[in-house]
Amino acid sequence: MAAAKKKVAKKAPAKKVAKKAPAKKAAAKKAPAKKAVAKKPVAKKAVPAVANKAVLAATKAVESADAAVKKAETQLAAANAKKDAVSKKVQKTKTAASKKQMESAKAGVAKAKAAVAAAKDKLKTARFDLKVAEIAATVEDNAAQSAAKAEQFAASLEAKRSEDLAKAVAAFETKWKAARAKADDKKVKAFEKKESAKGKVFAKKVKAKITALKKKATAKPAAKKKTAKKSAPKAKK
Repeated sequence: MAAAKKKVAKKAPAKKVAKKAPAKKAAAKKAPAKKAVAKKPVAKKAVPAVANKAVLAATKAVESADAAVKKAETQLAAANAKKDAVSKKVQKTKTAASKKQMESAKAGVAKAKAAVAAAKDKLKTARFDLKVAEIAATVEDNAAQSAAKAEQFAASLEAKRSEDLAKAVAAFETKWKAARAKADDKKVKAFEKKESAKGKVFAKKVKAKITALKKKATAKPAAKKKTAKKSAPKAKK
């Protein structure tokens, strides 16, 4: 039995090792989640473009107007509560003083309602001004983005300028070489014609010389007889 218990005890740590393995996988899965955080800088670029002075001022105006509405509504609630309290007193004791209090309470409620209405009008105007400011900021942001795009486009053109120049030079060089080769071929052919004409003239001259030499060669025996007659008288002396 003791041996059996030892075998069971050995199997228990094997289960613990199996539990640690998925924990490592979970930790490995958390690593790629950090890469998604790198996409946040794209959203940060749009924030400063919206942060406009007019928008900030309009936002503050809306906040202050909203606070004024809440304050006026609180005052109206207090005036209504006072009016209810005074009306209860008037129901119990209908005196001239209680009637005056009731009139005063009603006037306070009317004044508080007017204050609430005025505060709400100011809040409405402030919200409208905020929308106008946001639209104007959008237009300015669009203009800024257009200017940035124009600068990027100009930079890209400047970067490609050397490449385009090299391509243009290579294309011009190819065309120029082809045109020059044609022109050179024409010149070579014309030169060859002139040289061939000169060669023909020279060949004619050579032929004429050869024929002259041949004639002289055939006329040599007659010339030897004349020389023999002249040698005879010299022998008499």
